[in-house]
Amino acid sequence: MTVQGAPPTAVGAEPHAGGPEQRTDAQALRRDIGRGVVWAAAGNILMRIGGISVTAVVARILSPEEFGVFAIALAVFVVVTSLAELGMASAVARSVLEPDDIAGTVTSISLIVSTGLAILMALSAGPLATVLGMPEAAGPIRVMSICLVLTGIFAVPGAQLVRNFRQDRILLGTVAGFVPANVVLIVMALAGQEAMAFSWSRVVGQVVTGLVFVACVNRRYRPQWRRELVGPLLRFGLPLSLANLINWTLLNADYLVMGRMLSAEQIGVYMIAFTVANWSTAVLGSVLNGVVLPAFGRVSHDTERLVESLVSATRLVGLVALPMLATTVALAPGLVRTVFGETWAGAAPVLAVLAVYGVAFAFTLLYVNLLVAIGATTKLLVVQVAWVSALVPAMVWGIQIGGLVGAAWAHVAVVLVVSLPGYLWALRSQLGPLPAALGTTLLRPAGAAALAGGSAWIVDRWIGGVVLGFLAGGVVAVVVYLVAAWSMIEQDLPEVGRLVRKVLPRRRWFAPLDASERPLRVGIVLEGLALGGCPINAIDLARTLRARGHHVVVIAVDEVVQVSVLPYAEAAGFDVVRIPVGGGLFRRARHLRREARRHDLDVLHVFAAWLGRSAVLACGPSRRRAVVVLNWLMDSEFTTTGRTSLVVGTGSLYADALDRHGPRSYLLEPPVDLARDRPDQEAARVFRRVHDLATDDILLVLVGRVDVLTAAQQDHGVAKLPGILLAMDALLERDDPSLRLVVVGDGSGMAQVRERAEQVNASLGRSAVVLTGALADPHPAYAAADIGLGMGGSALRMMAHAKPLVVLGAAGFSQLCSPATVDQFLGDGYYGTRAPGRPVAELLGHLDALADPVARCRLGDWGLDFVTERYGLEAGADRLETIYRDSLAHDDSWFERLGDMGHLAGRSLLGSLKRRLAQRLRARS
Repeated sequence: MTVQGAPPTAVGAEPHAGGPEQRTDAQALRRDIGRGVVWAAAGNILMRIGGISVTAVVARILSPEEFGVFAIALAVFVVVTSLAELGMASAVARSVLEPDDIAGTVTSISLIVSTGLAILMALSAGPLATVLGMPEAAGPIRVMSICLVLTGIFAVPGAQLVRNFRQDRILLGTVAGFVPANVVLIVMALAGQEAMAFSWSRVVGQVVTGLVFVACVNRRYRPQWRRELVGPLLRFGLPLSLANLINWTLLNADYLVMGRMLSAEQIGVYMIAFTVANWSTAVLGSVLNGVVLPAFGRVSHDTERLVESLVSATRLVGLVALPMLATTVALAPGLVRTVFGETWAGAAPVLAVLAVYGVAFAFTLLYVNLLVAIGATTKLLVVQVAWVSALVPAMVWGIQIGGLVGAAWAHVAVVLVVSLPGYLWALRSQLGPLPAALGTTLLRPAGAAALAGGSAWIVDRWIGGVVLGFLAGGVVAVVVYLVAAWSMIEQDLPEVGRLVRKVLPRRRWFAPLDASERPLRVGIVLEGLALGGCPINAIDLARTLRARGHHVVVIAVDEVVQVSVLPYAEAAGFDVVRIPVGGGLFRRARHLRREARRHDLDVLHVFAAWLGRSAVLACGPSRRRAVVVLNWLMDSEFTTTGRTSLVVGTGSLYADALDRHGPRSYLLEPPVDLARDRPDQEAARVFRRVHDLATDDILLVLVGRVDVLTAAQQDHGVAKLPGILLAMDALLERDDPSLRLVVVGDGSGMAQVRERAEQVNASLGRSAVVLTGALADPHPAYAAADIGLGMGGSALRMMAHAKPLVVLGAAGFSQLCSPATVDQFLGDGYYGTRAPGRPVAELLGHLDALADPVARCRLGDWGLDFVTERYGLEAGADRLETIYRDSLAHDDSWFERLGDMGHLAGRSLLGSLKRRLAQRLRARS
């Protein structure tokens, strides 16, 4: 199984004090890797396409037997050339070593070793070919011994280009060598030179490519001999060269075994199958050796960042290799017949199996490079010895049982059972426990690849024709994969994303509208019908936007609730459009799309992060509509891609969103309707009279939904129930007859609150806790308070009524809101999760600070001024208008939006599969 090109080089791990400045920033490393990946992958893809075209032509000139002869000769060459420069030239590629120190000595050693090996190879060509069962391969082996000398001559210039990530220059040299090499190949094949045509073409190509490398380097090194360097270089190079020898023996063990067990024709068929199956390795081989390896060397001293880079590189490999696997398996028969002709149809079943090996081997290349970068060459050698030791008997057994297909399955079994686990063991022994992300990072690329491969298979079978089915299936696979994996490609390979955007037409499915001045058509989408702070804020903003001339429709997920927001919406003049609850992502998206079209909406603004995916799918790839997702919870939640506008409610969440979601993140703190939420002495007197509260009672008022959070809400929901129970405990502890707690609200946790209130009242012998239930207009309750207890939007409304505020939270948190503490709430929101040692005592301390009516009045006036200046409803509406117009002005192509849709749909499907699997596992246990 020969990979075309030079054997992989490697580097040592011992640092050099005089090396260049190392980059330790993981993002900078990712950019370097990504930029190098694009050039290396582009070059390999270009060469692979050219190589396929030439092979397709030659396959129609030469017979499978002649391909088989060359396969044996090439196997011998690749094994021997792994020793050509003793693995030392790769030290030049290390960013921590200076080429000036070692390049001259490396050149000398490479020339001596490569020339000696070339002479030995030429002299032993005949006996070698006979031993391998293919005497006809002697001539091609002698010709390719010339390539060994060339490897030594051009080793250092090539390593210099690799060191500097000059994959563009490497591509130039590769293209320059490709053209004359394949001209020689075709001309000699037509002249009847058979396998010799392949050998001489490689010599010509290597000469031209090497000369271009020499021309492209800034500095050239003559052979030198520094005795003090010879020993260290040999100690470093010999273990590595042995590992390379074993590696390339492993890669070609199948041919070495087949030569004695199968005919030349069968070997030729196998060579074609393996050449195609190795596409992912061919594309990734030079990327890993030439880009990822030096990048790993830059952070080899930092285990944490090295592991982070390994996870990123693993996903990069998956992004390239997995779609090739899926598409190759799906289209194997059509691919072979279309590209190589009916003569080679027997390669299709072998190819379908070897495609799995090709992907697994691509990951082993990554792990090999990392082990080399950290100097674990001994463990690398152990794993490769185990690999080749297992492969040879497996190949013999596989050929005896299943012929060519059996040989392919032998490869798959050994790489999955021996090599991959072996490399992971070696990495764990050097780096410690590997993160689970090393495996989970491949889930999304694998899902996208499976979708692409399945689509290609369906199209190929539906069309039926060999050529047309293969071509149509290939096109569909590429489009489906780009759509499904687009967000990952943009994140990990931004250069590819920019390239695709340049290639694709900028035309939109709908002409963009100028939204800079005209009134907008906005859909405000609520996550349910329960009355609470967030839906009240949403309707207040909707009312304000409508008063400015915008067309606003309120949409809500229908549900059965104890206290509904519908009366509040109707009072504001909105007839809420209800969409069915349940049904999953796609059903919600269908209903939202129907309403967006019916009302001709410009913006779909969802007031819950979990509705973001449905909204993106509802709007589709058109630029005609924008999606805005609002998250006023106290934790970050990213459910869409960075192309969707995300609105958060606190400074810390905004900073996190900018870092993780991107520049389309906005800050909008929950607004307050200052025309309604204001001091009102008359409303306060009426409230006290209706609920039998004395004028001299000190009222602690808490307004909010009283819900028990579900398991799904635990990570992101705002738990108000613990604060209510804490306030009751404080009231019981203080036993002050003038203190009374008023709880305004209802919800799933009300039974627990009612039970606790009855206990407190019974213990105190009076009605210390008053439960009013939910109020359609809680304004009088705010107005009647002496001290406000609350969190979130209700905390701001309490301050708007000129009331001092104690902010409550989870785990017994309480904190007086004052000029000294307000910065904390501006950053984290009016909520807290810090658990004090004595929660009740801490809350009572805050209440004691407000025992003086003058202190309460002073702090209440400050709160009113603060809210008026910062949280006015008009200012919030101004901010929303800006967000809406910015969102409509974003210059996203239809393809990018289609990619977002595929990404979100794929995430949803994978999540659904994981949940079902977990349910089945729980049921079985």
